[in-house]
Amino acid sequence: MSHHLYLPPEIDSAMRSWIRRHKRALRLGCLASILIGILLIIGLVWGVIWGTFYLKDYVAGKAAVWIPVQWEQKLGDVALAQIKAQTRFINDPSVLEPFNRLNAPLLSSIPNQSYRFVLFVSDAKEVNAFALPGGYLVFNRGLLEKARRPEEIQGVLAHEVAHVLKRHSLVQMAQNIGLKVAVQTLLGNENPYLDYLVRNGSQLLSLKFTRDHERAADDLGWELLQNAQINPQGMVNFFAGLKSEMDAKGKGGFGLEASFLSTHPTPQERIDRLEQKKTALGRGEFRSFEGEFKDLRAGLRSMP
Repeated sequence: MSHHLYLPPEIDSAMRSWIRRHKRALRLGCLASILIGILLIIGLVWGVIWGTFYLKDYVAGKAAVWIPVQWEQKLGDVALAQIKAQTRFINDPSVLEPFNRLNAPLLSSIPNQSYRFVLFVSDAKEVNAFALPGGYLVFNRGLLEKARRPEEIQGVLAHEVAHVLKRHSLVQMAQNIGLKVAVQTLLGNENPYLDYLVRNGSQLLSLKFTRDHERAADDLGWELLQNAQINPQGMVNFFAGLKSEMDAKGKGGFGLEASFLSTHPTPQERIDRLEQKKTALGRGEFRSFEGEFKDLRAGLRSMP
């Protein structure tokens, strides 16, 4: 049995008349409702995607921070072993001894003593230097020969030490590992994360830091140099000198110095930022390292 709703004729007529008068407005209202619904769906999808990436970065970043220093050492061992398999390292005391003396003041002044920094010099001609988790610091011979002042080498060292102290390599690797493994670590299941890190330690050699990481390393490196009474303007002088040489050669003339800038992005904004720090530095009293630098250069010249 069906039921029908009957309206009085005068009400039914009034409703039909109202609908005819407001037909255009009703259509626009329906269209607006549809558009709002579409926008809400798009917003919901965007929120889910953004939230997933944010959660991945947040959890991965937290996992990287909580990685014990012992794990970092294992990761650094894997990467260092691969580098040594591909590149000859210099063991000549005439190079290593003044090189270590030159950098000892900065390393000994680091407030965070969780890391035992170890310096290496490779025989590679590329102008490059890099830090590995656990405190391994590798300088290419090409960079040492390119430096014009001892403070330039110390500036590069401070920048690389800052990357280690900030654990930037681990953060980059954790973000590449994926959310699933990172979550397992946060839940206390350490073995999958550690196994993955060790198996993929060679990825460290191809990782590039973000601009935020580079800025943070510049800032902390600048502080480390000042604390050690080393003139921090050597940091910006080295970066700016390489960039000037590359600009003078043009896009088709990148030489060995391009290696350092390819792994340590130095846009003009970053150099300008360091220049501002140098302007605010004033005329402080800094230590002299001319003797160590002279001995280091002599040792490098004696090498074949």
